[in-house]
Amino acid sequence: MSSNARFLRLLGVVALLAVMSGEVFAHGERAQLASMRMRTMHWFDIKVEPLNAKVGETVVLTGKFVPSVHWPEQLPNTEDTVFLNIGVPGPKFIRVHSEINGVPMIRSTALKRGELYEFKVVARARVAGRYHIHPLINVKDAGTLVGKGAWVEVAEADGDAPFVNDITTMQGDVIDLETYGLEPVKFFHVVWLIIGLAFLIYWLVLKKEVFIPRYMRIANMGNDNANSLITRQDFFVSGAFFTLTLAIIMGGYLWAESKHPITIPLQTGKVEVLGDVVPTGGLQVDVESARYQLTGRSLEMRTRMKNTGTSPLRIAEFVTANIRFINGEASSDSVIFPGEEMVAADGLSVSVDVIGPGEEVEVVLKAEDALWEKYRMTGLIYDPDSRFAGMLFYYDDNGNRFFQEIGGAILPRFF
Repeated sequence: MSSNARFLRLLGVVALLAVMSGEVFAHGERAQLASMRMRTMHWFDIKVEPLNAKVGETVVLTGKFVPSVHWPEQLPNTEDTVFLNIGVPGPKFIRVHSEINGVPMIRSTALKRGELYEFKVVARARVAGRYHIHPLINVKDAGTLVGKGAWVEVAEADGDAPFVNDITTMQGDVIDLETYGLEPVKFFHVVWLIIGLAFLIYWLVLKKEVFIPRYMRIANMGNDNANSLITRQDFFVSGAFFTLTLAIIMGGYLWAESKHPITIPLQTGKVEVLGDVVPTGGLQVDVESARYQLTGRSLEMRTRMKNTGTSPLRIAEFVTANIRFINGEASSDSVIFPGEEMVAADGLSVSVDVIGPGEEVEVVLKAEDALWEKYRMTGLIYDPDSRFAGMLFYYDDNGNRFFQEIGGAILPRFF
């Protein structure tokens, strides 16, 4: 192969990676197991605004979620300790405020499965660029659960002014958190670097003691005589380094205490957040069977539904693993937010669109779209506990929206 041909092939690979990189960086949550995405946290109504901002301006994430009652038994759940956060590629934003059901989320909390929660996160843009921003729930001992994100374009501030993060302390001082305390950090980094280099110079340059030859000498002379390698000079030099290290630590502590006499430790307690009842609208849903067809990339659910309310109910959409499957016959009920991704606008077919008051019918739901493959949901057939879960949304004649979680066992179909 000629050098030109090799160059063209390399150029093609680089171009392919560049095209794919946006998808890879934007959707790292694909690496999570399909069953985990379906049966842990149901995110919906996630809205990111504005989608275009400048450095220093705020971006607000709002939405709702319901911890699944079908949560995998082997996975620690939200009823212990969780923390609300945002996911961005690096420190491109700062989190200004976050809350769940109106309670500030400075600390951790616990969430009950099967209850409804509404969140809000306010972030300020630090660096210009194009970023994919997500809401996150960090679950103790389980890891991070990622909500649906959106692309945000951040432009330079007017006049290319640098980003400033000013706050007023309890003592009334105004400080910039971007640079506050940076000089002492630089100073102590240099101090410890000098001490570390001096220690290495003594042993490797002055003593000419390299680790592997020293180990071989100990092996040859035996452990009983190994102490003879440590001279009186080595003992005093090591003691001097040890004493100097302790002195610097103690001196740094006393300096910090005198400069900042009033401090508040990081808070590790939990706050209580009360969940809301999921509005089911009087619809009873029993999943009789569910099958996933690999060739058609579709999930078919056979259910029995009974409307115990006083108004007809029409099924609008099914949401699972952040993917929305909307019933085309009732698409006017579903709102797609600007910049929203992972939406199959006509991906849900329903055998019975409207269920009248007091009516009990068998309803077949089929969620079908290429998004199953694109977001690596086909892996659910390899799970040792083959189950699914998702949120079913429906409306009455007055436009009121109701929803509930449905789930159960799932069987694969290969043809």
